[in-house]
Amino acid sequence: MSGYIGTQPVPQATQTRQTFVATAAQTSFATGGYQAGYLDVFLNGVKLQDGVDYTATNGSDIVLTVGAALDDTLEVVAYTAFEVLDQTFTGTTTTDVLTTTGAFTSLGIDDNATSTAMTLNSSGKVGIGTTNPVQLLHLSKSGITGMRIQDTDAIGGFTDLEVNGAAFFIKSYDDDGTEGQVVFKTANTETMRIDSSGNVGIGTTSPSAALDVVGDIEVSVGIYLGGTGAANKLDDYEEGTFTPTITGGLTSGGSAAGQYTKVGGLVQITLRIYRPADISSSTDISIGGLPFAASSIGSEQVLNLAVRYANMSNYQIAGFSVTSGASSGAIRIFAENSGDFDALQHAAFTSSYSTVVVSGTYQTNA
Repeated sequence: MSGYIGTQPVPQATQTRQTFVATAAQTSFATGGYQAGYLDVFLNGVKLQDGVDYTATNGSDIVLTVGAALDDTLEVVAYTAFEVLDQTFTGTTTTDVLTTTGAFTSLGIDDNATSTAMTLNSSGKVGIGTTNPVQLLHLSKSGITGMRIQDTDAIGGFTDLEVNGAAFFIKSYDDDGTEGQVVFKTANTETMRIDSSGNVGIGTTSPSAALDVVGDIEVSVGIYLGGTGAANKLDDYEEGTFTPTITGGLTSGGSAAGQYTKVGGLVQITLRIYRPADISSSTDISIGGLPFAASSIGSEQVLNLAVRYANMSNYQIAGFSVTSGASSGAIRIFAENSGDFDALQHAAFTSSYSTVVVSGTYQTNA
């Protein structure tokens, strides 16, 4: 057994002493209770070593490694933690484990000056520069306030997060002080970055312009190009199909179809009408059913159109117009005939299998 005089008892702890007279070869002694690790055991005045000379783990029994001799004296000194009530500690106070049963109020961590450097409140919130933190980490000071996050490995760098008034700054640098990049990720996948030139990339890690997007962009209001005035606003782009109509309708087996692309107020159309029903009357040819109403430029708007037709008399097409004021407008075709420029009439068709194809642009306010 180890032989040394026991350590001096801790004055602030409470002690419970028990003495046992051993029977021959006795190894187990039932005590009145103890906290494991907080007791001293003496055999005939010699302090025994816990875990070597005896085992004390279950809070009640002391078990000797080697049985005691007849009439040996075993003394057990058990210590219990002390409790204080409404105490104030000054100077240096050291504790191993501090347990409180009531409210705990921290006055902060002092920087050896007259003010509190940091506060940890009962909600686990840390305040630096404030004694009343409202977030898990709350930094506060007059003027620019910030924090630094730094990587110190071989290819390290750092990022400063700062606030100045209502402005928030993110500053990223390499270890050598050159400006870095700010990268945004979701689920560990990059979604956006701002490079050292200020270019923003979405869907790309190498933005080549002020805004470089790889993917679809949805604009619900509009984009200003070359200025911020109403005339610079591009507020619509649309593609689709429409069904044109012609005066007199179509004969059996006829068809009519059109496609359009609208960019702002400019509408590009292409249409085809096959087998108009009226191929003999003096009625002016009028093609309606346009996808958007024509804007008002007088009563009619001159179009930038091209027309191809089959099975029509030999007329030289001179121009086109689209009427404004109707719900969608209608295209009229003007042709030169014997030196005159007149609206082309249905009598110009020479066959019930005639075809008209029109392609061009017009303006709309829609």
